[in-house]
Amino acid sequence: MKDLYLMRHGQTFFNQEGLVQGACDSPLTELGAEQAQQARTYFEQAGICFGRLYSSTQERACDTLELVSGRTDYTRLKGVKEWHFGLFEAQPERLQPTFRPGAVSFEDLFVPYGGEDAEQVGERMLLTLTQVMDKADRQEPTLVVSHGGAMWAFYLKVAAQALDSKVRFGNCAICHYQYDQGHFKLVQVIDPLTGSVYECE
Repeated sequence: MKDLYLMRHGQTFFNQEGLVQGACDSPLTELGAEQAQQARTYFEQAGICFGRLYSSTQERACDTLELVSGRTDYTRLKGVKEWHFGLFEAQPERLQPTFRPGAVSFEDLFVPYGGEDAEQVGERMLLTLTQVMDKADRQEPTLVVSHGGAMWAFYLKVAAQALDSKVRFGNCAICHYQYDQGHFKLVQVIDPLTGSVYECE
């Protein structure tokens, strides 16, 4: 069994301003940097030391990883970039399509506007993270910093269990997965900003 900690970046300028942020990028705010430091403190207090480190190629994820780990020896991966939201990129979040009744994600609603659908995002995340974990050490956990939408699409792709509706992948949220022979199991969802840990069955 191998351990993967899949983490969202800290707050960014676009997050603060309520703008859609997918393939486009914006820098961490001061609060975002502080959130990354809180995540670092969580890992240190939990005694979690990482082997390999990976980040999305986007600035907000790379900066978060460097603050969390204090290291620069990481690999950037396009496969864990945020969901591409097409023409909605950098637009106010209130303009986005709304979920269909009964849906748990945006599904394919961005495709007509040049964006990705949930299946595409989940599949590229699965492919990339499988390659990462096949190379990982069993003794040292792996840290990957990604994005909220991409993390949710990955969860929908691989998780057999349902999350409590109160669980959110907020800034610096950490999903602890266990990996074995091509299969991922979500073990915990950790919020290092509040100290709450949701134990998955």
